[in-house]
Amino acid sequence: MLIELSYVLSETAPKWPTNPDEKYYAITSPEQGDINTTSSVYHHLHNGTHVDAPRHFDAKGATIEQLAIEDFYFTRPCVLELSKKKGEQITLDDLKGKEAELADCDILLFYTGYSKLRDTAPEEFMNDFPYLSAELARYIRKELPKLKAIALDVLSVDSSVLGGQMGYPAHHALLDVNEENQERTLLIFEDVNVGKLLNVSGVKEICAFPVRWAGLEAGPVAMVAVV
Repeated sequence: MLIELSYVLSETAPKWPTNPDEKYYAITSPEQGDINTTSSVYHHLHNGTHVDAPRHFDAKGATIEQLAIEDFYFTRPCVLELSKKKGEQITLDDLKGKEAELADCDILLFYTGYSKLRDTAPEEFMNDFPYLSAELARYIRKELPKLKAIALDVLSVDSSVLGGQMGYPAHHALLDVNEENQERTLLIFEDVNVGKLLNVSGVKEICAFPVRWAGLEAGPVAMVAVV
């Protein structure tokens, strides 16, 4: 069985508050007398379900096409189910008692519960959502050596309210090659429908392959769990 974890893109989908909107343009259409339908899209790479490559927060980091295709394929996924409120941090305490379980994971998916608002209250979902503490981000990069990526059911690993003034510390802690002299970086998948995996047992694989534009720092992702 396949479970789709990516959201469908649309011009009205929730996004990081300052990101530009998605725009779709009809190039040809039968309604205009054309023989077929073709379209162009303006797409911001950090709208919708997407992956951040190291270049996003490291000027010398790998761009999306420089990463190995194996980096987007996972065979030991772990889901961490939490209950986080508006503006609440995901902290190291949330991992207590789960260290042994997470030690073998190659992707860690955080379910905060805040994604319940994505369809019902999108404006609330977009603003002041839960986010990763820098301490937790540094911990999972250093102490979980088999981990290749994390995924969240919110729009960013950093706060939409405090992130800018704090320098986006969680992004840096995960993506920056120079952070604490660690060469191993972790990919970041954001705006993922992690809730679909709750109470699902036997997830064998997660495939999260991006569309890759040369030289860029991110890409939209088709993420699917194989059960």
